[in-house]
Amino acid sequence: MKKVAQFIVLSAIALLSLRQAAAQTANPDLLAQAKREGRVTWYTTVSIPEAKTFTDMFEKLYPFIRVDLFRSGTGALVNRVVSEYSARNYSADVLQGVASRGGLTLLKKREIITRYESPEFKYLAGDLKDPQGYWGSTYLNTFVLAYNTRNVKPADVPKSYDDLLKPLWKNRQIINDTDNFEWFDGLLKAWGKDKGLAYFKRLAGQNQIFQRGARGRVQLVAAGEAPLTIAYGPHAQAFVNQGAPIEWVALEPVVVIVNTASLATRAPHPAAARLFIDFLLSKPAQLKLRELSRIPSRTDVDADPPRLNKGFKKVVQDLENDSMAESIKLYQQIFGLTPG
Repeated sequence: MKKVAQFIVLSAIALLSLRQAAAQTANPDLLAQAKREGRVTWYTTVSIPEAKTFTDMFEKLYPFIRVDLFRSGTGALVNRVVSEYSARNYSADVLQGVASRGGLTLLKKREIITRYESPEFKYLAGDLKDPQGYWGSTYLNTFVLAYNTRNVKPADVPKSYDDLLKPLWKNRQIINDTDNFEWFDGLLKAWGKDKGLAYFKRLAGQNQIFQRGARGRVQLVAAGEAPLTIAYGPHAQAFVNQGAPIEWVALEPVVVIVNTASLATRAPHPAAARLFIDFLLSKPAQLKLRELSRIPSRTDVDADPPRLNKGFKKVVQDLENDSMAESIKLYQQIFGLTPG
């Protein structure tokens, strides 16, 4: 009982300290306006359980603001907010996770997102924030090669992209995603279009297995369905942590994709929206992301383990990308995939 009581007291002290820190750093006028607004609407792509974790944290930090949540995939979320703005229905305050497949560029062109340079931007690397303030990175994903430790000998583990072209990995030995467009586009930019396309045409000759679903592919490799898969680093590491027969290597350059947060141009609760973006980029929220096996964006919060985001050459997703539609088409053509 004493331990329980002590835990409750310590938790209360920690929460009070967090609230005091927030009150000290937030603009008093912004806090007062947010209190009058009383709510914030968050459009996001993170899972419902994760989203609830962060809404609970935020509402404890700012008990006078209620978070209304809409969760969907990137494409559906972007389509929804575009349709809403076309109908002059301005519901969203904060848009998170809209950067893939040119979504961020579209929202910027349609003037659906606007500038907000959060005070927390100073803790983000230059390539993880928009210099004009249209977005900041909340967390990252890396594309790595996951492999089954029972089915792949240590000497055979690929160390480079060229190693994937060896005869050993021909005929359904590699599982790839039908929608790994950012990975494809990032490597085209890193290598140059001609060299990149020549490589991917050779990779197409390996007769890969294609399947949609990031975690599902790692699970199939863990089950022995195939020895290799192109996977998100955090997903592969989660299987490692669970004791599955999985390990992963970073093939250089590692393509890094960015999960962004932006302020909606016609946010109905603009002050609360700014506080919420500040919160998502804050150290407590970033530490929580690390607990949830995400790669935090802040320079003062390492991933767990740090090798998820250190020790390799990177190419960060180009968010101002006008060529994504072409890259999607090329990916589907080269690998013989039917557009979804």
